[in-house]
Amino acid sequence: MSRSPVIGLVVNPQAGRDIRRLIAYASVFDNSEKMNIVRKLVMTLLDFGIYRYVIMPEPDGIVETALRTLPEDVLKELDVEFVPIRVTGTWIDTYNTIRYMNGRVDAVIVLGGDGTNRVVAKAGVNAPIMPISTGTNNVFPYMVEATVAAEAVAAIVLGYVNVDEGTFRAKVIRIYEDGEYVDTALVDAVSTMYQYVGARAIWEPEYLNEVFAVLSAPYNIGLSAIAGVVKEVTHGDDIAVYVRLSRNNTGRSYRVAITPGRLVRLNVAEFREVRLNERVEFDSKSTLIALDGEREFLIPQGSNVSAEAKRDGPWVIDYKKTLQIASGRGFFESLK
Repeated sequence: MSRSPVIGLVVNPQAGRDIRRLIAYASVFDNSEKMNIVRKLVMTLLDFGIYRYVIMPEPDGIVETALRTLPEDVLKELDVEFVPIRVTGTWIDTYNTIRYMNGRVDAVIVLGGDGTNRVVAKAGVNAPIMPISTGTNNVFPYMVEATVAAEAVAAIVLGYVNVDEGTFRAKVIRIYEDGEYVDTALVDAVSTMYQYVGARAIWEPEYLNEVFAVLSAPYNIGLSAIAGVVKEVTHGDDIAVYVRLSRNNTGRSYRVAITPGRLVRLNVAEFREVRLNERVEFDSKSTLIALDGEREFLIPQGSNVSAEAKRDGPWVIDYKKTLQIASGRGFFESLK
């Protein structure tokens, strides 16, 4: 068998299982569904002669279990390496996995939500990624059938579609504390009045202060929807948006779905577009910063926190565009 491209596979067992299933109506992506996605990915890629994988180990053994259920003749064809890291069951596993995969894989498939993909971006992934939604907030990853996602990955790694044709460079938000870089977001950074990180997820609108988003739309779920009900901003738009919420019920009032199945009423005191690479300072009264829907870090008293949008995030496979191009180049005709 000729040399196969190498696919990185990151499956976050915690994605889609946070507290928003208790306080709202978020969907559940259980392990059996994630295993089903993995099986479809592997079987589809194998049809294109792709059989080599570098895989993130995780405590639930989702990928290992999925692979064991494949036919024996399929298992004999696979060449699988699990990343040699100490498994912690935290975001650090994803971070260390991506650092290991860089230079070893031709593409990375990520099963998770906005938070999982945020860590992938933070780790500096240098291969094109295919983000498949299995989380709570899913603004960044695709709600896409695994078979279709695998076809698009195959078209890229087999060279039917060049990376510069079939991918786009994602925008990211860089967060700074007193001028020093501290963290990254893929969708939104929100200043809040929380005094603790706690369960991480956000569902209490009275604690929200400001929203800085690089992706926003009225059809999103989550904090980016606060900006989205005012203006839609897509991957292709070279801007971010800033929203300051009113704390005294002044300004224009909106109904916003910040959690699944629940609309809250918020008042917008200020809204403006922000250019890429333009630094925005957060309100000095804010106490905690949330990134992509999760509380991340407390602001030390007296510190200055700011954010800017940059187009230097991951290269993301545009599966529709990729398959449209690939179909005209005999990609599907090559199947036997």
